[in-house]
Amino acid sequence: MEYLQGEEKQRCRELWEEAFPEDSREFCDYYFQEKLRDNQILAFTENGQVQAMVHRNPYMVRARDCCWQADYLVGVATRRERRRRGYMRRLLLKMMGDMRQEKMPFCFLMPAAEAIYRPFGFVFIYQQPGFVMGKEKKATALQAKGLIPEEDSDEYQRMRSLAAEWMERWLGSHYQVYAKRDDAYLKRLTAEIASEDGVLDVLYDGDEIAALAGWWGKTKREQRLLYGDEPYVMAADNLQKPGIMARIISPEVFVKAIRLKEAAGCGPSCILPIRLQDPLIPENDGLWFWHLGRNGSWMERKEWTETPAGRQDGFLPPLSLTIEEMTAWLFGYEAPEAVRAYEDLIEPLHGVFLDEVV
Repeated sequence: MEYLQGEEKQRCRELWEEAFPEDSREFCDYYFQEKLRDNQILAFTENGQVQAMVHRNPYMVRARDCCWQADYLVGVATRRERRRRGYMRRLLLKMMGDMRQEKMPFCFLMPAAEAIYRPFGFVFIYQQPGFVMGKEKKATALQAKGLIPEEDSDEYQRMRSLAAEWMERWLGSHYQVYAKRDDAYLKRLTAEIASEDGVLDVLYDGDEIAALAGWWGKTKREQRLLYGDEPYVMAADNLQKPGIMARIISPEVFVKAIRLKEAAGCGPSCILPIRLQDPLIPENDGLWFWHLGRNGSWMERKEWTETPAGRQDGFLPPLSLTIEEMTAWLFGYEAPEAVRAYEDLIEPLHGVFLDEVV
C-alpha cells in the first residue's frame, strides 16, 4: 500500500478503464494528463500492477468565511479478481488517517452505491439541484459566446476570466459551501467538457453575463451545468436527487465555519461539552469542549469528571453525537434528534453546491 509518485500514477489507467468502461478514451486522456498533475493516488500494488486504488483530487472549498483544501475521492476501484479481500477498507482507513494528520476538515465523494461508504462514516450532504432554461421570451433571446474550443487569444482568456468571476459571485450569493471558481478552475473545466465533445456557453443579456450553460456526452447528450437566475434559468424541484456524500475528518478545523445564531439567547459565547463517537479516527473519538461565538467556533480536547454547570455559567448541556450525525447536521443537510435542543442556538452551514465530476 503506497502513494504513487510521478509517472507511477499512469499505472492506474488499466484499472481505471476496467472499472469505469463508460468513460471515453478522450475523457481518460484528459483525466490522466490533467488531474494527475496535483492529485494523490493511494494504491495496492503487486509486481508493478495496481490492484486497488483511491484518487484524492484536491479542491479549494469555501465554507462561509473559511477556504480549505478538501479532497474529492474518485477512482475508487479494485481489480475484479482481487475484490472481497479487504483492500478497499485498508485503503480508506489509511487515507482518512493521513487526512487527519494533514488537518483536512472534510472529504467528499459521489457514491456509486451509498452502502459502500456508510461503514466509513460518510453521509449525504448535498441534494443535487435541477435547473432548466427559462421559457420567458427574454431568456430565449440570450446571446451565447462559447468557451469551447479554446482559442489562444487575449479575448478568449478575458472572457474565460470574466466567466470565472461571474461563477464565483453567483455561487457566493446562493450557497455557503462550494468549490472556489477562478481562471484555473475554468481552464480545467473547459478541457474536461471538451474531452466529451461538449460545449460551454456564456449567455449574455446585452453586455452582462446572465447564465452559464454546458452540455457534453459522445453517445448520450447530457446537461453538464446550468447556472443562472430567473427568468433565464429556473429551478426544477422534481429533478433533485442525493448527490454528494461527505465525512468530517478534523472536527476542530471544520467547526471554524460554525457559529452561534445572532438571536441565540446565551450571551456572546458559550461552551458545549460534546461526546463525539468516531470509531475509525481515534483522534476524534472522545470528549471535547466546543467554544461557540457569534463569528465562529473552536474545539479542544477535554476531560470532565462531572456534568458541567448550566447555561448561566457559560456551559450548554452536554451533547453526544456520532461523526455521521455531526457531518449531516453541520452541513445543514439533516438535524439528528439529539440536536433539537440546540437548533435555536447553533447555526450550521446552509446551502451546499458541489457539482464536480472528477
